[in-house]
Amino acid sequence: MGGVELSHRFKGFWANSLRYNWPAYLIILFVFALGLTAGTLEVYKLQAGELQELSLYLDRFLEQAALIETEPAAAMKSALYNDLFLIAAIYFLGLTIIGIPVILILIFTRGFVLGFSIVFLGWQKNIQGVILSCAAILPQNIIFMPALLLGGVASLSFALLLGRRFFNSRVVIWPSFLIYSGFMAFLTLMALLAGLVEVYLTPFLVKLAASFVF
Repeated sequence: MGGVELSHRFKGFWANSLRYNWPAYLIILFVFALGLTAGTLEVYKLQAGELQELSLYLDRFLEQAALIETEPAAAMKSALYNDLFLIAAIYFLGLTIIGIPVILILIFTRGFVLGFSIVFLGWQKNIQGVILSCAAILPQNIIFMPALLLGGVASLSFALLLGRRFFNSRVVIWPSFLIYSGFMAFLTLMALLAGLVEVYLTPFLVKLAASFVF
């Protein structure tokens, strides 16, 4: 019974979130899709010299990938710094109305980088590039990207609530702040999990993919 009740509460949470915050969902997904598209198109705008330089760098990396040994502690520190910094930045930006444009820029930028990386690898290495993308990009991002997008929705929704509060002093902030903070703490745990995947699983998969490419 407890599991069924928890499932109903979970579904109710997301149903209410979509009902009241659907504009924020649409805006975040649109900005992210715009970033993916811009990153994809940027690959095809590369000059011949830039394309050759990036291709040579990629080839050198793949040739050496099987020999690369990562320091888990240093790699974990770097991964967690990047992911947690981004989640924290979005959280604090959501506490200010003027942070809205920056939230959208961060979401757009992440989409741009993701789109550029995936399309570049697929374009340069064909099926091998697709395999490399799955090995190097997919494992951590399948966890982190939902966390980032949901964080963007939450921060944008809370910032808009602050905007309504500015024009209507009867709008209650405190309960929403507690929910917002708790939800972002949960997304932080997702970012931690993504960091663990990036440090301990992704290098192994990249080595396998590199051995396939070469």
